[in-house]
Amino acid sequence: VSTQSTGLFSNRLHHVLWFMAAEKKKDSELVRMFKDLVAGTVGGVALCLVGHPLDTLKVRLQTQPSPPLYSGLVDCFVKTVKWEGYSGLYKGVASPLIGQMAFNAVQFVAYGQAKELVKTEKQRVSGEDLTVSQYFTAGLLTGFAVSFVEGPIDLVKSQMQVQIFNEKATAHSAPAGEQIRFTSVFDCAKQLYVRRGVVGLYQGLGSTILRDVPAVGCYFGFYELTKRYLVDMKQAQINHKKERGEEVSEPVAKADTSILLAAGGMAGIGYWTLIYPLDVIKSSMQGDSIIKDKRKYKNIVDCAAKLFQQGGVSMFFRGFTPAILRAVPANAACFLAYEKTLQMIG
Repeated sequence: VSTQSTGLFSNRLHHVLWFMAAEKKKDSELVRMFKDLVAGTVGGVALCLVGHPLDTLKVRLQTQPSPPLYSGLVDCFVKTVKWEGYSGLYKGVASPLIGQMAFNAVQFVAYGQAKELVKTEKQRVSGEDLTVSQYFTAGLLTGFAVSFVEGPIDLVKSQMQVQIFNEKATAHSAPAGEQIRFTSVFDCAKQLYVRRGVVGLYQGLGSTILRDVPAVGCYFGFYELTKRYLVDMKQAQINHKKERGEEVSEPVAKADTSILLAAGGMAGIGYWTLIYPLDVIKSSMQGDSIIKDKRKYKNIVDCAAKLFQQGGVSMFFRGFTPAILRAVPANAACFLAYEKTLQMIG
């Protein structure tokens, strides 16, 4: 009886310890998600404040009517300031500012979960870092997930940014049919919802997914690749100093501010360089009329065909200069804010 009691007690103790370990792991995962949520939110604010003016110029150059309203980046900047003041550069900023807080929070949480998903059993046990290809794969999965958050945000932002085209057109001619004007990003979102329900908020979703899956894969892949390369290079310099008997203040290399900024900038370049034509299609579809019967583009293929007929290959690179000029500082600020916030909250 004593032996049976001991065995029963040992068995129950094992289950209790297993349950406690599982709960501890669960809590640690929730804590990690919360940290990604907070840090991603801060990163989103930094990205939006730094990058929105150039994003406005990019969208206007991408979606301007024919004949074009702007001859180039500088002309777009000058006319925007002349017609709307410097505040025109932040047209529609409320949508991405609020949206980027939510979007980046979701993006970094999703990325954290995607990294766990692509880990091998060996990596889970040993704590070994992911391979570069795994980082890219985690980014691809993240891109699909965040498309459903980013789609409505970009739609409202784009509608606000291209509204100037309708204003200039009606100023020189009689209004043709129903003219829609949005007084704010919230009014825009409301009108989209009233007219077509939730579906109206997802105008251009297919093109958003088509862009985001490869773009976000490159975004995180290039970030991790650059950061790893620069840290390894820094470690090699430290090891070289040790071999020569020199004193080193940092025996193990870490990603400092300059490395984080460089990696964030490369993430932005990786994101925009490889998928820019897809972004032009997305912006064109989201900047199209919210009234279905008045839209120029039926679907992604139709949009691409009409853009090509309108101006050839060059049509798919309109606004590329402001996009790249924005990509480096905005994403450098985003990742720096994200990583520093993670450090602060432990």
